[in-house]
Formats: sequence, C-alpha cells, structure tokens
Amino acid sequence: MDFLNKVKLYTGSYNSPILTGDGSIYHGRGEGIRVFLFDEEKGVLEALESYPDVENASWITFSPDKKTLYAVNELDDYEGTKGGALSSLAVDEEGKLVLRNRLPVMGAAPCHVSYGEGHVFTANYNGGSLSSFAVNEDGSLKGMDWHIVNKMEKEDRPEGIDRVRQEKPHVHSASVYEGVLWITDLGMDEISSYGLDGKGRTVPITCCRLELPAGSGPRSLAFGKEGYVYVSCELSNQIAILDAKGEEPELKGFVSCLPEGENGKGNFPGGILLSKDRRHLYVGNRGHNSIGVFRIDQFGMPEGIQWAPSGGKNPRGFQLSPSGRWLIAANQDSDNLVVFRRDKETGMLTEHGRYDAGAVVCLAFLIG
Repeated sequence: MDFLNKVKLYTGSYNSPILTGDGSIYHGRGEGIRVFLFDEEKGVLEALESYPDVENASWITFSPDKKTLYAVNELDDYEGTKGGALSSLAVDEEGKLVLRNRLPVMGAAPCHVSYGEGHVFTANYNGGSLSSFAVNEDGSLKGMDWHIVNKMEKEDRPEGIDRVRQEKPHVHSASVYEGVLWITDLGMDEISSYGLDGKGRTVPITCCRLELPAGSGPRSLAFGKEGYVYVSCELSNQIAILDAKGEEPELKGFVSCLPEGENGKGNFPGGILLSKDRRHLYVGNRGHNSIGVFRIDQFGMPEGIQWAPSGGKNPRGFQLSPSGRWLIAANQDSDNLVVFRRDKETGMLTEHGRYDAGAVVCLAFLIG
C-alpha cells in the first residue's frame, strides 16, 4: 500500500431533523462527519471513522494551517437559542478530530462556513443572517464579534419572486476571497460584498450590493480569473456572471445550468466549483441529477459542454481531488458518493465508482 498516493476526505451530512426551504422537515440518515481515505492513483474511497456528535454538518472548511476543521451545525434551536451552531475541531497528526468547542450562531439553519482574516463566518439560511467569530491561537472559537441580519420590506417585493422560497431573507453563503467577504441572499435576490480590515472586521465604506432579477435566488459562489465571479442561481436555474474588477461588481449576464431547450423547472442548482486552473466550471443540478461541465472562454463566459449523470439523486456538493484527476460528488437523497475520472484537458467527467454515504452534502480534502 502506497500512502503517498492517499489523501483524507472529510464529508458532512444530515443526521438530525431540520426545517427545509419549502417548510417540510427533513430526516437525514447521515453520520455527522465521516472521514474517508482516497487513493489518487486508483480513484478508490475507503471509509474510516465517523463523528455523529457533529450534528447536521452541512458545510465544513479547514483553517489555513490544516490544524482545525470548522463545521456548521445546521439546526433550528441549538440549546434554546432558536438557531444553529458552529463547531471547532482539532485535527491531529493522523487526521482524527477532537472537539475544541461549539458556540451558537444566533441564526437558524447555518448552511455555509468560510475562514478568512483570522475569523470564521457562517451563513444562516433560515435566520437570514451572517455571523462572524474571532478565533484563538489554537483554532478554538473565541466568540461572535459581529452579526448582520438582513431585513426585507414585504410590501416592496417585486413580481416574479418565488412566494414560498423568498418570503424572507435567506443568507445562503458567506465566502472570503482576497480580503473580501461575499454574501448571497437567496430570499432577497441580493449579493453583497464587504472589505475586511486584515483582522476579520468589515470596512463599511467598501460594502457593495448587487440586486439580481426577481426570482433568481443566488446561492453559491466561485471565483475565477481577472475578477470574474460565478453565482449559482437556485430559483432561476442559471449561472450569473459578475465582473468584480472595478469598485462595484457588475452583472455581465447569465447562462442556463441545463442543456439548451430544457426549462429547468424543479432543477434548483446548488454547488458551483472551478478547477484549479480556472478553465472549467462545475455546477450541481439537483433536480436534473447531473453535474454540469462548462468551459470558460477568453471573455470569462461559461459554455456548457457536458451534463454528466450524478450517479444518484440531488448532487448537493462535490470537490475535485488535489491532483485534479478526480471529482467526487455527494448525492444527498440517494445516500451515496460517486467518484468521477476527470479529463484535465477537456474537464469532462466519466463515472468511476459508487459508495454508500448517508445524506452526505459537503466534502473537503485535507491537503497538507
């Protein structure tokens, strides 16, 4: 066995009841966090330990030094706070996890977490809010130091919105990129960005807001070359292309997440990911049950070239392996992980293997 070709893969899943966007209660068959060993040569996964006490770990990320894993606990009432929680877990030399501490985020259903400028940021979907946590030197959470709660005037809502999904603010992602915090709000059709001062605090004068067309439902972000930002729009079945080179982001256009001629009703695209060289973009089509593969042209615009069947239902999350030779997709509703071989030149995918994994929704490789 050649351990030089093996890397740890951490997955998050639902294992406690949670209120979904359409108002129903979802009961996942997950294990909280599960660790796998992935063979980069053979494209094979081996299941290792699990951590069920990290409830509803719907998004995970590592600190830059890889010594801490942060996981949101997508709950609606953690310890009576009417919100979810954020967990800090130490990563030992063997890649095993030990809980450092866990704090409430003061917003319901946190669904995304990112690290930047010495802080950890959570997007709280049902709370319509963002929470910022300072961290200690050992990676544990020091405490929440600021909190943004989006507000909506219902009487001013335009025609064309989804009256069920956009009844209030729904902050879906909070991503730090090159010193800027980007926030998407699916409920308000809004993307906002905040400059950070190097200590994780916002610089208010650099705050920008961009409104997308009514009913877009911005969800996830990917950052491309030369200031381009790509946004999966869950409700309109589109990818929004932003040019963020200037002082304020500018909407350049949209492309469909599905092949030409398919209207996308019931598709609800979710995750979005760029290859390391920024030449190919991947989108999870959760209703179509496919991974859309897009080539990025010289003008930064995506062109669809493949819609690979995801090998299951509801491909919620996916990641490229460190070598870029593989893509692993998490199919939440069919309780499986699917490994795809990836052509690094064309970006196209070929299914390679399937593995059982209950209600798995997010993935992160531990890269030393």
